[in-house]
Formats: sequence, structure tokens, C-alpha cells
Amino acid sequence: MPMSHMTFAQKAMRLSPMYLVYFTLFGVFVPYIARFLTENGLSAQEASVIVAIVNGVNMFAPFLFSYLADRSGQRMRFIRAGYLAIGFFYCLSLFGSGFWFYLTVFGLFGVFLSAVLPQMETVTLHVLGKEKSRYGQVRLWGSVGFVVVVWIVGILLDYFSVNILPVMGVILSLLMFASTFLIPEQSRSNSAAAETTVEGSGEPIRALPWGQISVLLVVVLFWQFSMAPYNTFFDLYLREQGFSASTNGFLISFGALAEVAVFVAVAALFRRYSERFLIVAALALTVGRWLLLNAFADSFWLVLFTQSLHAATFGVVHSVAVHRIGRLFPERRASFGQGLYVALGMGLGLLVGNLLAGVLWDGSGLVFLQAAGWSLLALLIALFGFREPLEAAEADHS
Repeated sequence: MPMSHMTFAQKAMRLSPMYLVYFTLFGVFVPYIARFLTENGLSAQEASVIVAIVNGVNMFAPFLFSYLADRSGQRMRFIRAGYLAIGFFYCLSLFGSGFWFYLTVFGLFGVFLSAVLPQMETVTLHVLGKEKSRYGQVRLWGSVGFVVVVWIVGILLDYFSVNILPVMGVILSLLMFASTFLIPEQSRSNSAAAETTVEGSGEPIRALPWGQISVLLVVVLFWQFSMAPYNTFFDLYLREQGFSASTNGFLISFGALAEVAVFVAVAALFRRYSERFLIVAALALTVGRWLLLNAFADSFWLVLFTQSLHAATFGVVHSVAVHRIGRLFPERRASFGQGLYVALGMGLGLLVGNLLAGVLWDGSGLVFLQAAGWSLLALLIALFGFREPLEAAEADHS
């Protein structure tokens, strides 16, 4: 049966495993990569540079994959190749040492890790069609996988070497590859038909509403400046406060669990509130989250509370960004739009954010204090820059 004829539940059963395993791999890699590198002989500053490069490749890798996928129409083929490459380079990290070795291996790992994500998002939004607002109900399974594996890995790291991380990564990469066969490739003719439906006359890319696209991308850029210290230094920061690896794993998992709740409810939020209201409210909570983490990191219960705010500071902001990109870019340019989001946010944003955090890192909460400043800037730009209703922006190129 063509996926366009399936119910939402049937589509979700095909799409969700891809997110489940992809973000499970994130749970093995992102929170613990600084620990892996520092326990294998690197300084915290060297680790921050490597993490910055892993994120920095987002500035070009998504565009390369997006260009090839848009030209061929064979997005699943590129997703599968990316998954196999991710597993290969993660495995390779076990067979060497030193800054330059890890920089090369994880840099290449990051190329494929970043390149497949826009294709996943594009395939999902295409399959969902008019049900794009229910994207969060598919994406939540990625958060479920992240929650489970981060907690499990935190417990394991109290008993085993950090070298279990690449082993787990290879296994998960193979599962990611297998999950893609639940989703049939969309033919070029089907894509063309969808483009006609979405775009009408098929207007050129210069007619895109670049004003609103630019505002969104700047907001995402500053938001990711603020998220970078959390992604890289949260585990090390809590270790400085005397927390065990298993406790850190629980706290990171709890944050992702709060994110799951948002993805369950996000369709209802979009029906009730504007994108502008949602992202401004979420960024205000982000500012508060980093200020609290800077001041009260020695309190387990206050740190737990700040982790509950991850529902807004990541879940809502990401959902609004993906939803808005899906509406600002026509189907024909869907991969380009998602690639641009990943390149500017997860690429340049996390590259600069991690370099800044590495320079400021001294074991204290200073990195989170400057993160609050970036969140505030993102909030102000969203408050004064987002146009509502979005249909007015869409009308700019009608």
C-alpha cells in the first residue's frame, strides 16, 4: 500500500523506528563524548574543539546530501549509506589515540551523522503530508530511545570503560540501517506530483520568503549557541559538583523524558497557540533554565527542575523550527530547507557555541551564564521578528 494511503498510525509505525534508533545513538554519543575523549587522554579544551568540529561539519554536509538527494529523488538511499558510514567511523575510534586522530575520525563521523538528519526530516514531512503538525508524535520516539539509553549508559559507565560507547554505537548504526527498510523510496513522479500540489505553479527559489527564513535561522543560531554548553559540558559540570555518572545519566534522561511529553502534545499546542507565542515562551524558559543551572548546580532537586524545562528549551523550539521550515519551503526545496536549518543551527551554532564554551570552561557555571545571554538575544529577535500569521509570509511569494 502506498504510504500516502495509510492512516497516521500506520505511517507513524513505519517512521518512528528510524527516529528511535537514530536518537538512541545520540544518547550514546552526545552526552558522553567529552568524557570519552578526556578519559582517553585529551584535555577538556581539546574535547570541546573536537565536538565543535563534529557539529561544524553541519555547515556543509547537509547541503551536499540534500543536493544529491533532491536531484536523484532517492532520499532513502542516501540515508542508508550515511548510517553505514556512521557505524564505520564510530568503530574506527577504538583503534587509535591523540587529538588529531580523534579529530579526523569524529569529524568524518559528524559528516554523516549530520547529513542524514535533514533527509529523515524531509521524508517524514513528505509522508505526513497534511498531517505535518503531528510530526512531534513521530519524533517523540527518538526522545524515548534517548531517554532509555542515556540512563543505561550512565549506569554502565560507573562499572565499565568508556570504550563501550563505540561498540554500542556500531550496533545501533546497524539497527538504524535496518529500520529504513520499513519506508519505501518515494519515486520521482510522486515527488513531482506533490510539488505541484504544494507549490501550484512551481515558483523559483528566489520567490521564497527570505525575510522570515532569515529571522528564523538567526533565532535558531543564537538558540544553539546557548544549547552547546549543555550538550558538551553538562556531564562534566555535574561531575565537578560530585554527581556520579549514573546520576548524570538519570538527569539527562529526565530532560529527554520531558521532551517526550511535548512531542505528544505539540499538535494540540500548534492548534491553540501561534508559532511566535510558542517560541518566545520557550526561549524565556531557556533563559531561566541556564540562570538556575549556573547558580544552583549543587542541588539535585533544582537541577532536576531545570531538566524538566528541556521540554520547552529543546522540544518546543525544535518543533516550531521544523514546522515553520516545512511551511516556508515548498516540497521541491524541502531538503534544502531542512539542510539550511541543520547547517545554521546544528552546524554553525554548535560550532561557535562549543568553541566559546571551551574557552570559558573552568569547571564553574560560567558557560551557562553566557548561554542565558544568547537565549535572551534569540528571544528578542523572535519577539520582534516573527510575522503572524505565517500565511502572510507565504503570500509574499504567491
